[in-house]
Amino acid sequence: DETLYLKYHEKVKNAYQAMRHTEKFALDTDRQAMLVRPLYMDLLDETDTAYARNRLIRALENYGWRLGTGFLSTPLILYVLSDFDLDAAYRLLENEDMPGWLFMPRMGATTIWESWEGTQAQGGIASLDHYSKGACLEWVFSRMCGVQIAGENRFLIAPQPGGSFTYAAFSYLSLYGRVSVRWERGQGGWNYEVTIPSGCTAEIRLPGREPMQMEAGSYSL
Repeated sequence: DETLYLKYHEKVKNAYQAMRHTEKFALDTDRQAMLVRPLYMDLLDETDTAYARNRLIRALENYGWRLGTGFLSTPLILYVLSDFDLDAAYRLLENEDMPGWLFMPRMGATTIWESWEGTQAQGGIASLDHYSKGACLEWVFSRMCGVQIAGENRFLIAPQPGGSFTYAAFSYLSLYGRVSVRWERGQGGWNYEVTIPSGCTAEIRLPGREPMQMEAGSYSL
């Protein structure tokens, strides 16, 4: 069925691209979700991709770098931004105004609220321990700290430090053992601590360095 589904895929993609050139579904919009989803799913051609990326930055500017996505697009927006502008991804992540991830701890939250307003929302019955906005942590794990599974007994470790963070650390107890990454801003650049579990290998990609193939062990880079 692969050939048939590829045919459907191309036709649907072409139809979607045509739809986005209509007035009702134009890419010239401040609705972040309408820009994030097609960018994440690679539904646009090269020209429209460049336009949608620039328009997303403008949409964020127009909304004070606050989060304007719902359940379906909130897990995607940091991936979309970091693919072409890592500084923009960190700027959105670090925003402390509502709606924004760090607004909640700024207001004293120790969990993830269902509604930005916390106990003020929905007559005081909104959940104060909810999964939805915590979806950003997948990006923190896989991009900010850079730990990704690359195959059986193999990891890709490609941290992307940035923003105003001075350090970040992530540890994951995988089926093979503990894999961990820590980076810290030093006087002469970035310092990295990486642990690859026994019996595994990893490709390590650090900014400004050629990829390195590493065996199990702990490394300071």
